[in-house]
Amino acid sequence: MTLFDEQFENEAIERIRKFARIAEKMGFVPVLGFSGGKDSQVCYDLCLRAGIKFRAVFNHCFETAETLRFIREYYPQIEWRREVMQGFFENIRTNHNGFLPTVEAAYCCVDYKHNPHYVDDASIVGVRKAESAKRAKRHVLETRSKRTLKRNRELISNYFQAQCVASGAPSEIQLKPILDWDDDEVFEYLKRHNLPMNPAYKMQRRVGCIICPKANFTANYKALLEHPKLIDCAIAARKKSNAAIDWIITGDKLDYADRKAEYICRWLNHSFRPFTKKQKQLFDLVLNKYNELKTNEQ
Repeated sequence: MTLFDEQFENEAIERIRKFARIAEKMGFVPVLGFSGGKDSQVCYDLCLRAGIKFRAVFNHCFETAETLRFIREYYPQIEWRREVMQGFFENIRTNHNGFLPTVEAAYCCVDYKHNPHYVDDASIVGVRKAESAKRAKRHVLETRSKRTLKRNRELISNYFQAQCVASGAPSEIQLKPILDWDDDEVFEYLKRHNLPMNPAYKMQRRVGCIICPKANFTANYKALLEHPKLIDCAIAARKKSNAAIDWIITGDKLDYADRKAEYICRWLNHSFRPFTKKQKQLFDLVLNKYNELKTNEQ
């Protein structure tokens, strides 16, 4: 690791220490959001090296069995939290009348990952600018409101020279210690400090839920290839609800009642967007796998 990278490490540790001092003076204990992914691993290790008092929590939802095993084996000290006890598909059926979560109405995130009952006063998260255009606009230290920032401006200024922004963060104060790291630096940190690698990264770029309605089909199709039964689970969650449902994709003005598998796959393409030519090829692979499943069940 270069001197520049070591400076990045030291800067992140110093950010965490300063944040912990601010949190303590505000009467808070820092809480690290842990997902089992590389960014949260790095943040967890940095918090340990910073020597601060903190909690680490895993708000779990619909992660792969690999990720769940990984956290249990290598991070048994992490606190698991879950407000909605029903599983992902059961939650769709019983609590949302068969209405599938979408990009615009991603209630699954609210029910599980970002449940309002689990908002911590002082949070540490592994968000990085390199992950998306939206995250590129984030700041290292953010507050929930202008009022919070105004009341604590002197305290915050004593520790952070960098700009602190009132962004509407869920926590009163929130730190992103590795905000300016890129993927290579994150992976290099894991390697340098002999941290375990989540085996899910062998199959996917990011670690999270098995499928995600906020992602596109290109990101979701591998999970469907490996677990085609998920399509039936989604269909059943709709059919078994108490609400009157249809299988119409309004953008196409077509009824997919006889093509429910395609309807579900389109749902997992940023909420029913049309397939690109490449995605259509991926869908054909998934459909073949799904049809094999149905044939074997007969």
